[in-house]
Amino acid sequence: MPAAAGAQWRFTAPEAAGAWYAALDSLRLDGAGAFPFHRSSGTSTRPLARTLAASPRFEILHFVPLYYPSATRESLTAAVRDAATTVESRQPRAQFLVGALRQTLPNAADRATLPAIADLASTTKPVAIPATQLDRWQQQWNTRFAPALGRYLADQRLDGGVVIVADALGPEGRLFAGVPADRFDNLIAVGTPLAAGDDDGPLFAVVREACFPLVSRAADATPNFARDPAAARRTSLAAVRCGADLLDTLLPAEAGAYRVHWRLAADAGGTRTFDSLFPPDPALAPRLRTMLDKIAPAP
Repeated sequence: MPAAAGAQWRFTAPEAAGAWYAALDSLRLDGAGAFPFHRSSGTSTRPLARTLAASPRFEILHFVPLYYPSATRESLTAAVRDAATTVESRQPRAQFLVGALRQTLPNAADRATLPAIADLASTTKPVAIPATQLDRWQQQWNTRFAPALGRYLADQRLDGGVVIVADALGPEGRLFAGVPADRFDNLIAVGTPLAAGDDDGPLFAVVREACFPLVSRAADATPNFARDPAAARRTSLAAVRCGADLLDTLLPAEAGAYRVHWRLAADAGGTRTFDSLFPPDPALAPRLRTMLDKIAPAP
């Protein structure tokens, strides 16, 4: 499938997303994936943190900046406050976010927590990412990754969109694949490098996120997979493995560094091998291999 005309991933670091994820980081809000959702470790003693941790419904908060990517910090927090009410939002571009929050949090008691989160995001100071660093990742993606992965990304309708880089994010990224016909509303959120020497970490995180559509299809084709309590963890790990296989096929020069990045994410001590940390999932691996062979055959 040919790439959409003008499609390209654009690396950004909007203040709104940085502040939002810094607020969630201070609350230690986690999710069901295999990796930390935020950079800080430990638990928060704040009552708000305990409330959010008590229900999986609040996992939607991890995607708030992706549902309103054009927002300033002020408009994002205003939209979150609007979602706590039944009043129509005064911001047309916020309608999708407001609707998603109201639908996922139908209980007024759950939505009553939203103003407090918005207040926290309004006052939290995010770590600023230098424009020179964004430019470097942009240039490296455009020259090293996009040409080699182009046919795979085009097939997945992920050959263009916006990458949001936020320092407060952990190794577990976020993906919002928009309308299939529009390459420009895809969004991926990833963290900054995990440690010294991991300068290309955000690029390897994007590769892994781009594998999730394939992993989701493999999971959907596996009987009873969704009933497994470990399903989210299994898909999270399978996406890492899928990224390695994808690079082995289309960009082998980057496959070794990709494995080092994800070993660091899963085992900071670096004593375990990639294969021991990310073994092929017995149910998903054969389906993923078949799909990769069709989408990204070896040259």
